[in-house]
Amino acid sequence: MSKLTISEIAQLAGVSIGTVSRALNGRYGVSLETQTAILKIVRDTGFTPNLGAVNLARGSRQLIGIAPFSDHTPRSPYYAYLLDAIQESLYQRGFVARVLEPDSDVNRRNCVGFIVPGVHLIEPRVNALRRAGIPVVIVGQVDGDFAWVEVDNAGGVQAIIKHLLKLGHTRIAHVTGTLAAQTAVERYNAYRATLTSAGLEFDASLVLDGGFTDLEAYRAVREFLERRRLEGCANLPFTALAAASDEMAMGAIKALQDLGYRVPHDVSVTGFDDLPFATYINPPLTTVHQPIRSVGRVAAEMLIEQLEGKPVRQVILPVELVIRNSTTTRLS
Repeated sequence: MSKLTISEIAQLAGVSIGTVSRALNGRYGVSLETQTAILKIVRDTGFTPNLGAVNLARGSRQLIGIAPFSDHTPRSPYYAYLLDAIQESLYQRGFVARVLEPDSDVNRRNCVGFIVPGVHLIEPRVNALRRAGIPVVIVGQVDGDFAWVEVDNAGGVQAIIKHLLKLGHTRIAHVTGTLAAQTAVERYNAYRATLTSAGLEFDASLVLDGGFTDLEAYRAVREFLERRRLEGCANLPFTALAAASDEMAMGAIKALQDLGYRVPHDVSVTGFDDLPFATYINPPLTTVHQPIRSVGRVAAEMLIEQLEGKPVRQVILPVELVIRNSTTTRLS
C-alpha cells in the first residue's frame, strides 16, 4: 500500500488539499473532470485516507468506546493510566473515546469501534461486538483472529520467581487476581510452572485470591495468617510473597505489617505493573515494569488500522524486572 499523503495526492493532481478532501468525501465544488483525475490517482496508488485526518478536516470526531475494566475501575491506577493513553492517542488522530458499556451503548451511541481491556476467559462482550460488525481491539490475549495487545505476563512472573529463588526463598506464596480473568490466569500459570521447573512442590494452600485490589489482598493475607495462628501454627508458611499486581502487593504488605511481620526481613514481597506508588511505599516495591501507556497507544493504533481497512495483528510488549527494597536474602 502506498505511503502517499493527501498533500502528495494534491500535488500529483495539481490541485489543493481541500479539493482532494472534497473529492474523496463526495462534496460539492469539485468538477467531474478533477474528481475523476483524483480518484484515478487514488486507485493507481492504492491510497487509503486516514480516517482521523478526515474527521479533523470535517470538524467532527467519531466515537470509540472503551469498555469498563472491572468493578473497581474508578479507583484502579492501572486503568487510569491505560485509559489516559488510549484517549490521548485517539484524540490526536481525530477521534473521541468514552467509557461505555458494549452491550447497551454501542448502537445507541453510534460507536465506530471498541477497545476492551481486562478480558475474561469467557468474554461475551467481544463476541457481541463482533456480531454487530464493530471493529474491536482487546487489551489482553485471546484466541481467534482478533486484534489484541498484551504484555509478557509469563516472562515477567518468571523473572520475579527466579529472583526470589536466587535469594534463597523456596516457600513462595502467590496473591492472584480472580482466576476468571485472562491476565490472572497467565500470571498464576507462570508462577506455578516456574516453581515446578525449579524442582519445588506446588502448594495450592499458598495461593490467595486478592481480586486485583489492595483491599481484597489485605483481607486474603490477613485472614489466612490469622486462621493459622488460631490453629496453633506459629511459623510463617512462606518467606516470600509474589503478588500479581502492585495494588495487591501493597495490600499484602499492609496486612503483614499490621500482624507484626517485617518486609522484607520476615517476608519478601513483589508486585507486577510498576505503578508510580511502587517507588515510595515502605519499603519500595520490587516489581515487574510493564509499559502501560505503550499498551494504550498500541491499542488505539490497532483500532485505527482496522477502521482504515488494514489487517488485524497481535502484539506482546516486553516487561522488565525492577529490584527495590521489598525483597532480600532469606534469613531463616
